[in-house]
Amino acid sequence: MSSALYTASATIDNAHEDDIWHTCWVPGKHQLASTGADEVVKLWDAQSGECTRTLKDGDFAITSLDINAQGTQLLTSSMDHKMRIWDLNSSGDQSSPAMAIDAQPINAWKARFVPQRGDGEPLLASTTDRGTVKLWSAKRGKEVRELNTSRPKFLYALAVSPDGTKIACAGVDSHIYVFDVESGALSCSFAGHSDVVRSVSFSADSALLVSASDDKQVQVHDARFGSPAATLMGHFGWVVSAEMHANGTYIASASFDAKVKIWDVAQRACVETHNQHAQAVWSVAWQRSSEEVDVPRPMLASAGEDRSLSLYDPLLA
Repeated sequence: MSSALYTASATIDNAHEDDIWHTCWVPGKHQLASTGADEVVKLWDAQSGECTRTLKDGDFAITSLDINAQGTQLLTSSMDHKMRIWDLNSSGDQSSPAMAIDAQPINAWKARFVPQRGDGEPLLASTTDRGTVKLWSAKRGKEVRELNTSRPKFLYALAVSPDGTKIACAGVDSHIYVFDVESGALSCSFAGHSDVVRSVSFSADSALLVSASDDKQVQVHDARFGSPAATLMGHFGWVVSAEMHANGTYIASASFDAKVKIWDVAQRACVETHNQHAQAVWSVAWQRSSEEVDVPRPMLASAGEDRSLSLYDPLLA
């Protein structure tokens, strides 16, 4: 490739005291959240590289991280089986969340906000070790219903479509399941992977689903029609995180081979590889737009076992 798409602009060494498992951008801002094995959520100014806030409640590793579309709330789930909602509008470090939900073992390995539609109740979704996704009231903290894959296997991956109509989950059995949120019905499933699926994420228009697997593949699926769209191969280790660029042109992936790759969706080819990390890369995340602020050329973030955060600036993307 003659021209670079992204350039590594900064690396924050020792950003956490242990593995960094998850990163997520605050929509419409140059603000990044990170968390993982050291039980702490940190918020970063992506332009200065400074940690601006620390959130901690408990002494258990944090297994998932999400921020709502409005950028006002942050959601975690952790190994003490609790989901916590944090208020991002308050200032300073926090030792107590706005809400804590005791989901019981193991009912919240991954947790996500479900975008509210109309006058419906705001919901949270979480995965279990029994092949189900639980839906919770984000106001009352109570379980309201359950989606069942009919396969009692551990679900490592969870995604909610930006339009709030679909929930995707996947895990140990290598299958991906897509549910209709309103009806609770299974709308489609995908069986293209041959090993554990670690990550699923939707495109910005909610049409496509991207998955990452221990089979070293990134796959793209059409969530509207239940059909496979592309298979991307080039990593030499488990692929544990993958996300699609907001314009649908590129996918970023993170792997145990310590590489971050950027793929051209139309070409079905890797067009850029970054080597900023010394060990396994656990997470990649594109900067997100909000309803008020469009981010047409998003930054990219990655984090991993080496406890560092790397930031990448767009050149052509």
